[in-house]
Amino acid sequence: MLNLQYLFKKVRDSFWFVPTVIIILSILAAIILLYVDKTFPFTPEGVLKIIFSESSDSGRNVLTVIAGSMVGIAGTVFSITIVVLQLASSQFGPRLLQNFMYKRLNQVVLGQYVGVFLYSIIVINAIRDNDNYAFIPNLSILFAIFLAIFNVFLLVIFIHSISMSIQPSKIINELRERIKNDIQTMYPEQIEKDVIFKPKEEIHQSLTKIRDFKSESSGYIQYFDLDYLVSIAREREIIIKILHKPGCYVVKEQPIFELFKNNSSIEFSEKEELSLLKSYKLATQKSFFQDIEFGIHQIVEIASKALSPGVNNPYTAVICIDNLTSVLCKLVLVKIPDATIKDENDIMRILVTKDSFEGYLEAAFNLIRQYGKTSPFIIIKLMETLSVILEADNSNSHTNALKEYAEIIMETGKKSFTLQTDIDDLQRQYLLFKATVNT
Repeated sequence: MLNLQYLFKKVRDSFWFVPTVIIILSILAAIILLYVDKTFPFTPEGVLKIIFSESSDSGRNVLTVIAGSMVGIAGTVFSITIVVLQLASSQFGPRLLQNFMYKRLNQVVLGQYVGVFLYSIIVINAIRDNDNYAFIPNLSILFAIFLAIFNVFLLVIFIHSISMSIQPSKIINELRERIKNDIQTMYPEQIEKDVIFKPKEEIHQSLTKIRDFKSESSGYIQYFDLDYLVSIAREREIIIKILHKPGCYVVKEQPIFELFKNNSSIEFSEKEELSLLKSYKLATQKSFFQDIEFGIHQIVEIASKALSPGVNNPYTAVICIDNLTSVLCKLVLVKIPDATIKDENDIMRILVTKDSFEGYLEAAFNLIRQYGKTSPFIIIKLMETLSVILEADNSNSHTNALKEYAEIIMETGKKSFTLQTDIDDLQRQYLLFKATVNT
């Protein structure tokens, strides 16, 4: 089931899916409207003669102009898109190119222009005017005119959207919203205020490791089908330990599962080994599917690019820090599941590499702290954000992690800043953070 969800998401998010659907609908619209024109012929009279074609030549000329202009505009759209992709790659990093390619408006614009071109070609081919037979599809021609008018407005909307899409604040905000949606999907439960955490269940020491299950290829892990793995573990009465998280890179012959049982007398058939292969997916690049850190890394990449000596744009980095702070304020409120997964009989079946708030905190701020360590503006901003995250932590379950990271930031500033006044400013923010902890 999860495999189907993954495939559907990949197809839906691919660049060609929406244009293909629009092109198919355009072809179907041409066939249906031609059938309507053939079955219910319409002859314009009076004022309607101004709008509808009176001869096959005039209708053919209108459609020819529409088809030619649509191809020309489609070429313009391609050129604009390529220029924007080049700017995005140089300013924000190549990994963000897929975000531009997956924008629905870009796909709709491309599909619409190509679709109208094909629609016009089909209708032109259906026009007949000779001694034995005459057919002028007035309704089909009128619909082509309406599509051309619509595409003129669509071009204006596209140009406005593409000019806005390369603004850092717009890109970062879209990434933040996508990460928050993924957090809500993966961690739907909220931490209750003043919750008391119980110790985690320990693995029974009598379990015996049966074998490793190694990857048959190299790539980034896209997902694990946990329900499928639970069914396999329940059927064979074993415990499966997943050694990596979605988003990690594994090489061929690297162990990806470890299998445990109370005794070592168990054999796996070739069919059962193939069933384990179906429980995960590898690809050549990371994706948002089951990987929240991927979105965080994209925002961090923008900040790192902005802090590089060639760009030196700390204000873009601050925008990244603000949006990452918003993401972390969301993460302190959600309940990240335990590292063990049980079946319906409350028997432990799966051990996973657990996500943690500490891991997300380090993924969000470590690289920015390292790249911006010589910039007091950035380091002090990081210290300020920790106070904001601490205030959002109603359950006080992540206070220790935030305190430890505040110490790291303070130590970074002391060793990197050259002026005492900058160290004093950082110290004041650190004292404010400690005051927030004590309250």
